[in-house]
Amino acid sequence: MTTQPPVPPQAGSPPGGWRPRLFGSLLSQLRLAAFASVFLGFTAASAFTLIINRDCLLHHQHDGPRLAAGSLAHALDQLVGDPSPDHSAQLRGELERHSRRERFFWVRHGDGSLWLPRSVAAQVVALSGLVGQAMAEHNSAWSVRSFTPLLIGTDRRLVKDTQGHSYLTYPLHRSPGGSELWVAEDISADVASLHSMLLGLAGVWILSLVLTLVAISILTRRIIRPLQDLNRMAAGVTSESLASSHLKLDRAPLEVAELAGSFNGLLDRLALAWSQQRQFVGLVSHELRNPLMIIGGYLRRLQRRGQNLDPEQMRALATTEAETHRITRMLNDLLDLSRSESGQLQMVLSPGAVDEVLTTACDLARSQLSRPLLLTLPEEAAEGPITAVAETDRLQQVLLNLIENADKYSPPGRPINIDLSQEAGSLCISVRDQGIGIAPEDIPKVFDRFHRGRNAIEHERGSGLGLSVVTLLVEAMGGSIDVESEIAVGSRFHIHLPGAQ
Repeated sequence: MTTQPPVPPQAGSPPGGWRPRLFGSLLSQLRLAAFASVFLGFTAASAFTLIINRDCLLHHQHDGPRLAAGSLAHALDQLVGDPSPDHSAQLRGELERHSRRERFFWVRHGDGSLWLPRSVAAQVVALSGLVGQAMAEHNSAWSVRSFTPLLIGTDRRLVKDTQGHSYLTYPLHRSPGGSELWVAEDISADVASLHSMLLGLAGVWILSLVLTLVAISILTRRIIRPLQDLNRMAAGVTSESLASSHLKLDRAPLEVAELAGSFNGLLDRLALAWSQQRQFVGLVSHELRNPLMIIGGYLRRLQRRGQNLDPEQMRALATTEAETHRITRMLNDLLDLSRSESGQLQMVLSPGAVDEVLTTACDLARSQLSRPLLLTLPEEAAEGPITAVAETDRLQQVLLNLIENADKYSPPGRPINIDLSQEAGSLCISVRDQGIGIAPEDIPKVFDRFHRGRNAIEHERGSGLGLSVVTLLVEAMGGSIDVESEIAVGSRFHIHLPGAQ
């Protein structure tokens, strides 16, 4: 029986847990890398766009006050140099002339006193409070508000009056005497515009990221698909199909095509090595079987003519003959496996008397066993032979293997039961023991080549080939085999063969 290799998990289906699901496959890693790159790119582009708009706003807001700052700064410097009433009136006149509701100026002298434009004070509610707030903001540690860092920078302050208008305040000119010329600009409309732009930018940013994530998922799945095809094809390779299982990928990327070529070369080398191994096993099995048959014949002859041998010598001859018989049967199993893998196992199927085969097999087994072997035939056997489509010699080999397996794993003295029953269009042969049983986790693999259960290893050494040969021969005869077992109770093997029409 050819053992199918375990199918590896498909790409994109890693084992449970968030870490394997996030990083456990090449597909997820590609998606994460691409999405992280796009996320950083979009974030940098959005921040750069916002900074450019902020600079444009600041430049626009700075142009207007700069034009009026010339005459105001000149008047302030004159007042500091000559604090006469004329210069004071001139500075106040300039403050009144250049100040309005949207933009007004004031002067803070070195002693802390403030000169405010009286005409604007009537229009701007709580002008003194707004100016005081602006002075406090500049003199204290700056508290971040809204998106203020991106909007005004570190040398300007954004303050609000009692009506909710936003004013941008900053010093325009400092005279040698310590007096400062300040300006306050109403930028409520610009702030609202920037808020709208920021919200729109955030919406576009989120929508673009979602669309990009979808596109990345689709593209990475298409990129990884050749590797998934390669994985699926490789999972279908068996020992029987090594020579004909070349991987063929249409329009695969260069790296995947090179990987497929290397894998095909490996399959060719494995097919050659497997073929040579089968030939070697078949040749060795065939060459060793004849000498063992000759040795067995001489041993039986010595036992028949051993009148002059003591009981100890007779027991030694019987043990030697039993071991020779076991090795011969193992070589026959190897030879059958080798023939099956090379396609040379031939079966001559014909209707045969199954009840007679069972009786003969039980008689042969009783000569080797020291325990009861109970055969139960249906009542129809008394009326005539019970026939099934099989090869009688191979069926006898199957029965002897199952009986030997039952004897190997059963305590001394417990019987082995063999039952024959008729089903609808088929026959069922059951071989039941009262042995150690098979663990539930070992039952799906009990017919695999070289597999032996953990509890079986503790009781008896073996090759692990017997049941795989049994399955091979039964399936070659068009039948099937299954097993039911319970630990410390025993096992029961069922052979189903097609009945003769």
